[in-house]
Amino acid sequence: MIPGILFFAGQLAALFLILWLYDLYRPAAFFYIALLNGIALLIYLSYRFFSMLPLFKRLQTPIQSVAEPIRGDSDEPLAAAVEHFLERQQTVFRNSLFAERRKEKERHRYVDQWIHQMKTPLSVIELILEHPGEHFQADLRHEVDRMRIGLDQMLYSSRLEAIETDLKAERSNLRTLVAGLINQEKRLFVKNKVYPKLEIATDVYVYTDTKWFRFVLLQLITNAVKYTAGHGHEVVIRAIEQAGQIIVTVQDDGVGIPKRDVPRVFNAFFTGENGRRYGESTGMGLYFVSQICLKLGHTIEIESVEGEGTTCRLILVGGKQHD
Repeated sequence: MIPGILFFAGQLAALFLILWLYDLYRPAAFFYIALLNGIALLIYLSYRFFSMLPLFKRLQTPIQSVAEPIRGDSDEPLAAAVEHFLERQQTVFRNSLFAERRKEKERHRYVDQWIHQMKTPLSVIELILEHPGEHFQADLRHEVDRMRIGLDQMLYSSRLEAIETDLKAERSNLRTLVAGLINQEKRLFVKNKVYPKLEIATDVYVYTDTKWFRFVLLQLITNAVKYTAGHGHEVVIRAIEQAGQIIVTVQDDGVGIPKRDVPRVFNAFFTGENGRRYGESTGMGLYFVSQICLKLGHTIEIESVEGEGTTCRLILVGGKQHD
């Protein structure tokens, strides 16, 4: 509105200057022209004001709800454009809010499941301490290991959303990394009577974040042992080089995954038939693995045949030491 008034005043000043320079200035004629232009300007400004009035009122009305629609009471192009922009902005905000609420609900659900799982080893430890048997020390270590793995999973899950601030890509010797992890979890293998078999050359390296990659491998190895115990004999971890990439496989000869469940194993909270059958499954382990691999730029694949075993495949950038 103000720019329009200033433009009108500038026009009158230019007209006065031209008339005065050419000696054509007549006060009555100039006043008449200014009056007509002023009336035209007033009519235009009134039209603009009343056409934009619904939008002004809408912008001044307090918002009662995120889902409250933007009413389109004006046919003015500018008002309609503003209303459409606000509607799009509102939609984006609403979707973001619903996504955050969904994540919060998933987080609460996972925490509830995790707390329920942690009660089991605590109860077992209490029973062992009350009635210690011949193998109470090994049993205690097993339950403590279960709690440690559960605590690690909770810790990493809380850091997952801000993983970009915690990444440190480096060149790591793959065999050393995997061997250290197997040695760390040796009681897990012994307790479940499963033999780890390492088929990785000593000169193979990968580019990854060691801490997060160890967590991914731990999840895959833990799952392999869990669903192999009492059904198979070994978990094979091997690596092959292919076109500048290292393909790491974790293969077991356990119960396998039903064909209908395979496409959904990376979904949050999906436990599947095996999870319901063997219990103590949050359905979040492979979900975390898929999310971490996505952030690290790795590829995760899984193949399984029910009753024969499962193969998890990680594809990373790497090669041989002499490359």
